[in-house]
Parts: sequence; C-alpha cells; structure tokens
Amino acid sequence: MSYVSEIFQPNAIAYDLFQLLTDRGELLGNGVSRHVYPYGLDSRMVIKFEQEENFQNTAEWNVWNHVKYMDIAKWFAPVEFISPCGRILIQRRTQPFKTDTQLPKSVPAFFTDTKVDNWGMLKGKAVCHDYGYHRLLEMGMTKRMRAPAWF
Repeated sequence: MSYVSEIFQPNAIAYDLFQLLTDRGELLGNGVSRHVYPYGLDSRMVIKFEQEENFQNTAEWNVWNHVKYMDIAKWFAPVEFISPCGRILIQRRTQPFKTDTQLPKSVPAFFTDTKVDNWGMLKGKAVCHDYGYHRLLEMGMTKRMRAPAWF
C-alpha cells in the first residue's frame, strides 16, 4: 500500500484535495520523513508533507525566515508557507542540475548534507532546497565557505 493510499483511505474528499494540491500526486522525491510533490496550484512551487515529527519543515521555515534578508539567502530555496502544525510546507521549486559544472565549487560551511539531490537551480543559481538538517546553530551564519563533497 502506498503512502498516499495509507493516509487517505477511505476519505475520498481528502484524497481529491491531495490530488489537487499535488498536481495529481506526482512524487518528486522523498527522504527520511518527508514526501515532496509539485504544488498543483502554482507550478513554481513544491509542497512537502512531513509524516513523522522530525520537524524538518519547521526547521526550513525558521531558517528561511532568519536568512531571507541577508546576503546568504541566495543559497536557499525560499519557503512561502507552512501549515499551523508544520506538517505541510510550500517552497520554491528548483530544477535539477543539467551538468556537474553547475554544482558550486564551494558552499557556506553550515551546509552539511551536500547530496546533489538536496540542491537545484533557481533563477540560474545553485540553491539548497533541502535544509531541514543544517549546522547553523553550531557554525552560525558564517560567510566561511568550504568545498563540498558532492554525493
């Protein structure tokens, strides 16, 4: 049984709403606790559903709201909305890298999870779209850069 059918059976209205919000349920990716879909009401966005309480959506919301007016904001995919309980997050959609030459040679030191799937292109720039886990508390909003070990 899929994640979608598990959470919505037998509620047909909830299932229809899910299909509407996720552009017919096309899964873009998933991780430890979240599933990511295109946002059906705005193709420039994705919608992230967090099924476990790891608070990655909340972490991304908090990080974005702290950095959005700073120079380092250029490294983050913007977050547009979070639900009251934090289980649903809407974020700007990035595009996958077309070539390895688009991968940045250096990134801010607080980015620890430099998996290629966690990054993408937005307006011609490489940005992180999965920053639910980070080292901002330990490292601060440093401008120090490091060469990532892309994997």
